[in-house]
Amino acid sequence: MLLRIKSLINSDNNVAYIMAAIFFISILTRFLLLDIRAIHHDESLHGYYSWAFSRGNGFVHNPLMHGPLIFHLNAFLFFIFGDSNYILRVVPAIFGCILTLLPFLFIKFIGNKAAIFSSIIILFSPIILYYSRFARNDVIIATVSLLLVYSLFSYLYSSKKNNYLLIFSIFLSLGFCIKETHYITVFFIGTFSLVCSNFNILIKTKSKIIIRERFSDIFVLIFTLTIPLASPLIGIIGNIFNINMIPGVTNSTRAGYPSDNISLLISYLSIFLTFIISFTVGIYWFKKKWIVLFSGFWIVFILFFSSLGFNPNGIFTGIWQSLGYWLAQQDVARGSQPWYYFFVVILTYEFFLLFICISSIIFLRNKIRLFEFFLISWFLTNMLVYGIASEKMPWLVVNIVLPLFIYSGITISEILKNIAKMNFKYYLKYLFILSVIIFSSILFFNINSLSTLIISFIVAWFLILFSLIRIKNFKLNKSLIINFQKVAFSLVIFILAIFSLKTSIDASFYKSGIPDEIIVYTQTSPHVHNLVKDINNFKEINDGVLLAIDTSGGYQWPWAWYFRDFDVVYFDSTNQKTFKDRDFFKYDYVIINSGNFLKFNSKVSSSDLYENINQAPFRMWFPENYRFSSFQEFLNYAGNINNLNYLIRHVAFKDFKGEIGTVDMTIIRKNNDSFD
Repeated sequence: MLLRIKSLINSDNNVAYIMAAIFFISILTRFLLLDIRAIHHDESLHGYYSWAFSRGNGFVHNPLMHGPLIFHLNAFLFFIFGDSNYILRVVPAIFGCILTLLPFLFIKFIGNKAAIFSSIIILFSPIILYYSRFARNDVIIATVSLLLVYSLFSYLYSSKKNNYLLIFSIFLSLGFCIKETHYITVFFIGTFSLVCSNFNILIKTKSKIIIRERFSDIFVLIFTLTIPLASPLIGIIGNIFNINMIPGVTNSTRAGYPSDNISLLISYLSIFLTFIISFTVGIYWFKKKWIVLFSGFWIVFILFFSSLGFNPNGIFTGIWQSLGYWLAQQDVARGSQPWYYFFVVILTYEFFLLFICISSIIFLRNKIRLFEFFLISWFLTNMLVYGIASEKMPWLVVNIVLPLFIYSGITISEILKNIAKMNFKYYLKYLFILSVIIFSSILFFNINSLSTLIISFIVAWFLILFSLIRIKNFKLNKSLIINFQKVAFSLVIFILAIFSLKTSIDASFYKSGIPDEIIVYTQTSPHVHNLVKDINNFKEINDGVLLAIDTSGGYQWPWAWYFRDFDVVYFDSTNQKTFKDRDFFKYDYVIINSGNFLKFNSKVSSSDLYENINQAPFRMWFPENYRFSSFQEFLNYAGNINNLNYLIRHVAFKDFKGEIGTVDMTIIRKNNDSFD
């Protein structure tokens, strides 16, 4: 891969300069003010267990927190640079920078301009930028997924096929070490390879037979390497016969892990059987080279899931519980989002991508190639599978729209390259005519808001695009219509790009800690961030601090990360014995779930030691007023012009109706006299 980038730099200096500029901007946007936002619940889990790992306490794989790779990388950075909120978010920031450059690896398949456009779109994508500054696995798995696709197509069209098969095997394994969504990507690539290995219609090249054979290689390789990881599917059959091989989340503290010795034995036998099948088919198909591919895959897998050999049982949990836990939690439906949830998120943040994709249907319907078909199929598969899956969270959109970043770059390149052929004075003429149309629309609609202006602009564009060519008796030069379309398209691209950039800045910087953004999901309140600063200052002034923190309702997180080096006592305020036996007056700070504060309010207020009692939001979430009970209710809502205006304003300015939801905390602090 590095050699590929080096050869690219040597062959085209202009592309190299653009790459350098994009990479520099990506560093600024990913690393600047990385610690300004309060640590999210999920981030604190990644941070705390990585910190414990860096302190020599080991790491045990838990599918609740997904794959082990991020914990190993975090622990390494903590060991070298120390643990902090900033360092906690460095790993996704690094992968976010790498992700912006990956389109340049595909120049052989998409061309220079398409790679540049794709890279720029990724650079300023609201979804990608936000989660590049978020200590989760999503941008990491997106990066590895694109590398996996690169190795796939490099193998299909390269003479050095064995090298790329090994690279493919390594990235295939690495994805499972990151996040379970990799199963969906692998399923798609395997299915696509199977289809292409049997049908000629999708492959339009002179080496059609060779490409089909290599697709067959990819399918067999995926099948033989990953079939042991699919063994938990046998657990579904076992559950039918009351053999609890993948117990549910509500029925077991180890969801997806065999519940008894019989289930555990059957699980081991299932894994052993799949390995036998893997060896048999692999050796038959690939001969001796399969051993190398097998070794590359499983060395990576075992290395990370066993925590560098210190947790051997992690190999079993990685094989069985990774998929088993995901299957088990489908009954939970975490988030309880409607089926159209991802459409809402994509429309709100990646409207630029949607417009490009719609435009590609209009302009490029007869020019699709194998690689473009792969990207479209990948996106549609993602929408289908993630839509069916019970858990719907905003960070999953990273995986869903990933193929569209490359496809949009291709589309923009194909459409805009014809604009350069236009005479500049004619371009200005069409621009003037288009401006007149837009201005007329403003007068006609009596526009008094920018949202309505945007609506009229889009209406004007579609008027140009469709209406003129459908008037049979209206004689108009065909080239005029085409040029009108090109000019209008370029203008809309420019305007939508500006709004997309604004959306990125707002979500990642200006409003990063305030959940009036859908992607800011159940965010830790900024008040927590400020409280931590106050407690740190108190600790420095008084040479220590005693803390008591309520754990009810998941309150332990993110406190466990923030106060990892503090003397903290955790208690459950829902336990009546807590109030009877514990002396709260010795603590400098007591932080309680506000919903349970009244249970011992009288006890605390009876002492003059505590005069400083405050309440503040602990967690905050977006007002989910996009939910509809039926499709008819949605149609009724969309039919109201005022609602349409609101939707446009929400997309453009994140102006929304409804109040932000909160769960509050009560902070009890000793008065200043007690500190003397």
